[in-house]
Amino acid sequence: MEQAFSRRTFLRGLGGSALTATIGGSAAAAGWQDGAPAEWERVLSAARAEGQVTVAGFPLLQEKMSAAFERDTGIHLNFLSSNTAEQSARLEAEARARNLTIDILLGGGRELGPMMRDGLLEPIAPQLLLPEVSAKNFRGGAHKWMDNSSQYLLQGAEYVFGWLLVNKDKVDPAKITSWRDLLDPKYRGKIASYDLRSPGPGQGSSAWIYNRFGIDYIKALFLDQQVRFSTDNRQLVEMVARGTTPIVFGAIQTEVERFRKVGFANLATVLPDDAPGYLTGGYSVLKQAKGVPHPNAARVFINWYMSRPGQEVYESVMLETSRRIDLNTGLPDYLVPRAGIKYYEAFNENEYFSRYAVVKLITDALGSR
Repeated sequence: MEQAFSRRTFLRGLGGSALTATIGGSAAAAGWQDGAPAEWERVLSAARAEGQVTVAGFPLLQEKMSAAFERDTGIHLNFLSSNTAEQSARLEAEARARNLTIDILLGGGRELGPMMRDGLLEPIAPQLLLPEVSAKNFRGGAHKWMDNSSQYLLQGAEYVFGWLLVNKDKVDPAKITSWRDLLDPKYRGKIASYDLRSPGPGQGSSAWIYNRFGIDYIKALFLDQQVRFSTDNRQLVEMVARGTTPIVFGAIQTEVERFRKVGFANLATVLPDDAPGYLTGGYSVLKQAKGVPHPNAARVFINWYMSRPGQEVYESVMLETSRRIDLNTGLPDYLVPRAGIKYYEAFNENEYFSRYAVVKLITDALGSR
């Protein structure tokens, strides 16, 4: 049955920072600089003299990240909150003009292209100074880099994506055990997706599905089953929550959990057995252009971001599983990589560049649909 919540109640429930955990005063903040080398004191002193660092990232991070960083370092964080694709384009334009205003960018992998090729990125690896951010504190005893050189694009989070969101009052989740189950005629016209032809969660997920099942499956699902497309993340989840479209492909977890928080208990995530999701880094990849205005404050941010308090903020706000092994903010199970499953890894240099051809193939197959 459709949940009896008015839009006014729903929007009120999404207000402020209701989604995120309380970070201020966290126990994780204590001791993150323990064992620092002598060089760290010089960097920290110079960073405080600079007075600020400018970080561009996903809008949800602004409030919690700014407050926690200043609490832990005494340095003001000027957070630029806007579309991450626009931020990436701005960073490249500023780097080419040698007129940088952004010290650090958190986002995806776009900088693997012209910026890295043209030598516009500053190496991150040599800037990791603190014992707190050494490789032993991360999954597999290693940092995860998007670039093959393991220098420039440092990934903070890695979580499971590619799941389906269903309204369990309308569709029995137990009946979807294979991706081919979605081709059943009873689901025709009852599936929605983030538009595969637009940058976003739909493209990454569809490229993974293509690699697993091929273009004929893509056509059979998205064309023959009359899948409805949208680029509005909130709208997609609301379609499922209210039962107007009971299955969605490419929903994002922050919206799913927002709806659950205001009482929509009818939402279920499904990972079919024949392709149980893939690993992605979301918006967690840290990069820096050469010649930033606050180099010391940027270095402090790099170390803080990869430390336990920095990753606690990121994980709890973005609901993307940190790669740190000493952190657990209570994320929903469907986001956390499970032991014993060999997941497809979408966040690396080789995959990033091969995806262009796959996305074009999928886009051409769908046409103007």
